[in-house]
Amino acid sequence: MITVVRRRLGLALERLSRAVLVSRNASRTFVARSSAAVADSALLRRLAPGSSSYLRAGLVRSPRGFAASPASGQAAAEETHAFQAETRRLLDIVTNSLYTDKEVFVRELVSNASDALEKCRHDFMAKGEDPGELAVAIKVDSDKGTFVIEDNGLGMSKDDLASNLGTIARSGSKAFVDEIAGDAKDDTTAATSTAAANIIGKFGVGFYSAFMVSDKVDVYSCAGDGLAHRWSSAGDGSYTIAKCELGDGDGQAPARGTRIVLHVKEQDKTLAAAEWAVESVLKKYSAFVGFPVTLNGKRTNSIDALWTKSAGEVSDEDATAFYRFVGGAIDTPAFRLHFSADAPLTIRSLLFAPSDNPERGFAGRQLEGDQSLSLYSRRVLIQQNARGLLPQFMRWVRGVVDCEDVPLNISRESLQDSDLIRRLGEIITKRMLKFLGERAKKEPEKYVKWYGKMGVFLKEGICGDQSYMYKDALTPLLRFETSAEAVKSDGDDKPRHAQISLDQYVERMPEGQKDIYYLVAPGGRKQAEISPYLEHLKRKGHEVLYLYAHVDEFVMQHIRTHKGKKLVSVEMAEFDEDSKDAKKDDDTTDDGESLGGEAMEKLCQWFAEEALPGRVTGVKASSRLVGSPALLTGHEPEAMRRYRMMLSMMSDDATAKKLDELQMSAGLELNPKHAIVKGIQAALESGDEERKAVAKMVAEQVFDNARIAAGALDDPREIIGRLNTLLEKVVVK
Repeated sequence: MITVVRRRLGLALERLSRAVLVSRNASRTFVARSSAAVADSALLRRLAPGSSSYLRAGLVRSPRGFAASPASGQAAAEETHAFQAETRRLLDIVTNSLYTDKEVFVRELVSNASDALEKCRHDFMAKGEDPGELAVAIKVDSDKGTFVIEDNGLGMSKDDLASNLGTIARSGSKAFVDEIAGDAKDDTTAATSTAAANIIGKFGVGFYSAFMVSDKVDVYSCAGDGLAHRWSSAGDGSYTIAKCELGDGDGQAPARGTRIVLHVKEQDKTLAAAEWAVESVLKKYSAFVGFPVTLNGKRTNSIDALWTKSAGEVSDEDATAFYRFVGGAIDTPAFRLHFSADAPLTIRSLLFAPSDNPERGFAGRQLEGDQSLSLYSRRVLIQQNARGLLPQFMRWVRGVVDCEDVPLNISRESLQDSDLIRRLGEIITKRMLKFLGERAKKEPEKYVKWYGKMGVFLKEGICGDQSYMYKDALTPLLRFETSAEAVKSDGDDKPRHAQISLDQYVERMPEGQKDIYYLVAPGGRKQAEISPYLEHLKRKGHEVLYLYAHVDEFVMQHIRTHKGKKLVSVEMAEFDEDSKDAKKDDDTTDDGESLGGEAMEKLCQWFAEEALPGRVTGVKASSRLVGSPALLTGHEPEAMRRYRMMLSMMSDDATAKKLDELQMSAGLELNPKHAIVKGIQAALESGDEERKAVAKMVAEQVFDNARIAAGALDDPREIIGRLNTLLEKVVVK
């Protein structure tokens, strides 16, 4: 057994010697780190002459050089192997398959340069020295086909070049953050935290994106010690390092910092060597990098990252310019929110509420799936339109959300942890809705003006799929006109009807009122004021909300209750008809006595059986009507009627017929005090057949008028013939 072990130890030593010899003579190549070398050295130490550890552990060495687990008797040995990587293939994957768009190489190189500057600033501040003006300079030359990016950061030594650029997936920036993480007990804690927060890189692959557009990449760097080196590679799996001179010319390194020269591929010159193309990419991805970035001598990031500042540090002019830049807007924002949080997520954001509806007007655009909210991480753009971050009803929000905790994939183009993104979206949404509520209280008139244009989105949120999450926050933000008299305020030329919230409505409810009443009137205030359904509540002194949009009916059905009060449509409301006030009003009116109980009962029966057979579910006397002859009851709301019509158009004949029958399930209430109702009764008792025929037509017209008032008449053309006949009889007389 000892002989076998020694023989295998000799093979391992021979193989290791050959590997060392090859590595000394061969050119440097990219390496992918693994634990194989560590396993080899550990094994050799344990099997060194004079050591008995191999006897105690029973370890052997396979010809391939992998460590094997202890053997027990005749049982098969369990081997542990380290993953190997084909370096050239790995580089090819990083270069050609990792990123969606080639343009992101600009973002990656600028981010690396920014990290180098941040390290430099931290290093000098820790020593109490001034690093001077730190900046990133980019030069492109379409004729030469070169892209040059230079920074005056710390720079890299020969060993740094080999370690940072010669090892794929080794992030010098991440190593720097890990290194300074232990400085919390030092006097430079604040500077350390700032430096760590401003570092962008973490994966160690961004540099290699340069090979997507380059035939060759040269890196000239000096750590400020007077020793400059050039790192060069064609992205073919190998690189070279050589000394170079200091200076500003070709083939020279800056006195402190790094200069990267990309020799752009012919087919990519319009992307990587054209000034206009590079400028566009810089403004898209790197507009808010913490250091000045110039392109051919012109600064490209002149707008500050305002979301990192407090609200008091940002002027209205700067905020408007920022809003137009990040949102592509031309209007002025109505409101802006500076929001930051450190728990449960680290968030810095600047959010805007547009003053105009972006989905309306000649220049309007549908924002479905195209939200104008940008997601950043440490000032670098991750998603220009952060789809899915906020719910759809919040798609009007514009601005920036910067979250250090955003889990990115290695290309920094998509998000990893969907649960964390969902939580981030919930935090931003709830804070924005809370902010709108605060604005509504502090600037009510300005908020009402904004709501008039943007309220449709809030209503969508109440009726949408995520209503259960945000309904309680959205409901107080709604505003409605009411039946209250117009009031003239200071500065107004004429009285105006104020818009109030449901909270204000509840506060104004008289004692004894149990429900919140609303009336849907798509035709506007005039239509609402003449509605027969309003008469009873006006008499009782109850305020009614006026809803002018068809969607408002669905909104109320989703809210259902507010502060313990039910939301009830006046068309569906049921009132106590036996109240003393109702009986008193039923006795006499300005038009005289009302029809008696027996006469009214017979008239209701005649309406149901002879005048309107099969068209109503029932007819009865009403105690809530004042100036109208009749009203419809138990009918479907107008919004539901429109929905039914839409379903009918999409259904087959049998289904459409059943849907149409729904409009027939309505009752009719008659006003026994109204002259028309009493006139019909008089005509029926006259015995004159002609008058009876006219009474029947009038009864039908009264019914259709009630349907019109309720918004339940699909086709008003059906009443034209009857109206012409009645008009003819009136004119002839």
